[in-house]
Amino acid sequence: MDRLLFLAADYATVDASGKLNILGAFNTINARQFPTTHQLMHLVIKLRPALGEYGDTRQLRIVLVDEDGAELFQVAGDIELPKVKGGERPEFNAVIGLRDLVFPHPGRYEFRLYIDKDQKDELSIQLVQAEQPQEQ
Repeated sequence: MDRLLFLAADYATVDASGKLNILGAFNTINARQFPTTHQLMHLVIKLRPALGEYGDTRQLRIVLVDEDGAELFQVAGDIELPKVKGGERPEFNAVIGLRDLVFPHPGRYEFRLYIDKDQKDELSIQLVQAEQPQEQ
C-alpha cells in the first residue's frame, strides 16, 4: 500500500463522491503558553492499495510522539479498502478529527501513520512559543 498524502489541516472532509476537501493545511502551531491545547485539527490520509489489497480490511493507527519519542496519543481502527471497479483502482481517503489535543511543551512532534504493523509515513508538527505582546 502506498501513502499518497498525509497532512494536518484546520478542517477537512470526504464528500459523498469520495473527493477530499481540505482547508488550512499546516505544520506549525504557535502557542502563548505551554502546555497548550489545540482545539481541533484534522489529519488527512490518502492511500493507494496494492492490487491484492482491494476489498480487504486493514488496521489504521496514528501515534503522536514528542521529540524524545514519548507517546502522547494514539487512535486506531479498522478500515475497509474499496473494491476494484472494472479496471479502475480507487484510492482510499480518510479524515480523522482530533479535538483538544494537548502539547506539553514547545518543540517538534510527530504523527506516525501505521497500516497494520507497518509504518507508512510520519508528519512533523512544530510547536512554537509565541511572543507575548509588549504592554505600553
